[in-house]
Formats: sequence, C-alpha cells, structure tokens
Amino acid sequence: MQKSESVYVKSRRLIGENQKFNIYFDHVVDQHGFEVNEYLVVSPKIQNGNLITGVAILPIMENKIGLIKIYRPALRDYSWEIPHGFIEEDEENKDSAIRELMEETGLSVKTVKSLGFITPDGGVLAARVHIYLAEHCNKIGELVEEIGLREFRFFTINEFKQMIVNSEIQDTFTLSAWCKYQIMKKMNKYTKAVLNGGIDVHE
Repeated sequence: MQKSESVYVKSRRLIGENQKFNIYFDHVVDQHGFEVNEYLVVSPKIQNGNLITGVAILPIMENKIGLIKIYRPALRDYSWEIPHGFIEEDEENKDSAIRELMEETGLSVKTVKSLGFITPDGGVLAARVHIYLAEHCNKIGELVEEIGLREFRFFTINEFKQMIVNSEIQDTFTLSAWCKYQIMKKMNKYTKAVLNGGIDVHE
C-alpha cells in the first residue's frame, strides 16, 4: 500500500503495456472514504530520480525559435512544437536533451541550460519532463526518420508569438518552455540591475 498524505493507493493492476509505457488501474482511496476503483495511470518504463522520464529543448538561434512539425496520431493533425523525447537507460538528463535535439533537428550544441521541470498531465501521466534551453547551436546533420516528422524550421519571435495567439502552437512543452524562459530572463535582468546598483531592493 502506498501512502501520500491522506490518499492511499490500495492496489495496482497492470492492464496494458508497450515498448515505452506501462498502463495501470489503481484502486485509490482517501481518509474520508472516497475511492476510485480504476484510476488510470500511464507510466513511462524508463525514469530516473524524481520521476523524470523525458526532456524537451527550446532551441534559440539568432533570436529565432526552432520548431519541428510532426503528425500526432492521437490528435489526427500536425503539431508545431519544440523537440522532445524520452530519456534512455543510465543517461543524464542534459545528455538526453543534446541527443534528442540532434536526432530531431540536426542541431549540435555543446551545452544546454536547465529551465526546470514540468508535469505534462499529472492527472494521468506518472512523469516529469526536464526542460532545457539550447543556444549557440550548429547545424551539422539532418532529421532522423521518425513517423510523422515533416520538417524543422526557425521562426522569428514575432512569428512565434503570433502562432501562440492563433493556437497554431498548442503543445504544452513548447508553451511551458517559452513561459519559463521569459520568466528566467526577467529574473536575471532584475538580478543584474540589483547587483549593478540600479534597483533599490528596499523600495
């Protein structure tokens, strides 16, 4: 029996699996007696500490955002999104990010910067994704052959923002990465201003 505060997972039943995922029905109950007999949980098979199962990378070159266009069978439509994918066994998160970026875009980068973590769908997925920023990239390869992967293209910041407004970009990894990147940029700018004496933190 697993316990998390006042909620208990009394039992777990494997109902399906493939190469990447286990699918469970959990019997969940809380301290008030409310229960769900078949709570759906989808769990990636490979994960490291803190339930990290994948990475997503925001590529920025010359003030442009890199996006892939890929067909998503579940949506029955194409999606513009940043590169992302699963970690591999015994692979560091940053190494996964560098590998995924190369595989899906042909871009090479020596280092990536962490933008923190997101939970793609905490109601169903037992997973966290580590978001990274990739700058100073070099184009050295081509896209790998992956089902549905059509193209990789850079967009100006204004084009990117308009795609968000028009809902041409709906992918949660992309929206979260952009949001976290903007917040961290503002925080860094504020910190530099404070250190340079331009802002009175006691105001």
